[in-house]
Amino acid sequence: MASISQVLLLAIVGLSVTSATPVVQQPGSAQFTSSMTRFLEAFRSIMPCGFNGIPVLAPLETPFYEFEYISDDYTVVGNVSNMRIEGLDGFQVLSASDYGKTGEAAYDLLFPKIQFLGSSDVEGFINIGGIKVPIRQKAVINEALIDLRFVGSYSFANSQTNSSGLRIIDFQQSVYLAGVRMDNRNTLWNISTNNFWNRVMNTYAPLALQEMQPGLTNFLYQNYMIPKINDLLANVSMAELVDYYQTLAQAFENANCKA
Repeated sequence: MASISQVLLLAIVGLSVTSATPVVQQPGSAQFTSSMTRFLEAFRSIMPCGFNGIPVLAPLETPFYEFEYISDDYTVVGNVSNMRIEGLDGFQVLSASDYGKTGEAAYDLLFPKIQFLGSSDVEGFINIGGIKVPIRQKAVINEALIDLRFVGSYSFANSQTNSSGLRIIDFQQSVYLAGVRMDNRNTLWNISTNNFWNRVMNTYAPLALQEMQPGLTNFLYQNYMIPKINDLLANVSMAELVDYYQTLAQAFENANCKA
C-alpha cells in the first residue's frame, strides 16, 4: 500500500479533481464519496499540528523557496522568503456527487480566503489580453485570494496494467477567483506606483487566472499528477482505496490536534 505522502497526492486530486469502462460495480464504490469526505475533514483537523511526516499546514511557513514557471502565457522566475500562508484549512466542500450512484466523482471546493505574507524577488511577464506585462519586483508581500473555487469531476476505470487496479480518467476542472486583495510594496517603486499596480492587479489577476487556467490544469494534472497517481492506483482496488482513506481518517481523528 502507498505511504502517507503518496496518499496526500491522491487527496490533492480529490480536493482539486465518465468513461468507457467505469468501475462503479467494484466493492467499495458506494463508500468512496463518504470515505473521501471523512478523510478531508480529518485531514483538516491535523493541519494546524502536522502528523507523522506531514508538516504544519495551518499556517504553512516556508523560510526560502526558489521557483521557475514558464509557458506561452507567463514566465515567472524568482524566490520567496519568510513566507506564511494562512487559510488553507478554511476550505469548504460545497458539494460532492455520490460516486457509487453516478460513476462520476464531481466536487465543488471553496477556499473563502487565503492570505500570503512574506518577501519576494521575481522577474518575468504575464500575458493579459495578448499584451505581455513585465514583472519585476523585490517586494514585501501582503496578498489575499478571495473565494478561490475548484469545480471539477473525474471517474475511475480499470488500470491498463492491472485489471483489479484503478486509474483516474476524464479529469475536468475549472478554477474561479472572486477577487484579490493586494497591498504589496515593491522596494524598486515609489508609493504612488505601488498603489497603482496594487489596484491594477486587484482588477486583472482574476481575469489572468481565467485565461491561463486551461494550461495550468493540463500541465499540473494531465501531464504530471494524474500519471503519477494512476501509477499508485494500479495496484489498488476500490475497496482497498476506501479502506485506506478510512484508516487514515481515523488516525488523524485520534491525533486530537488542538493547536
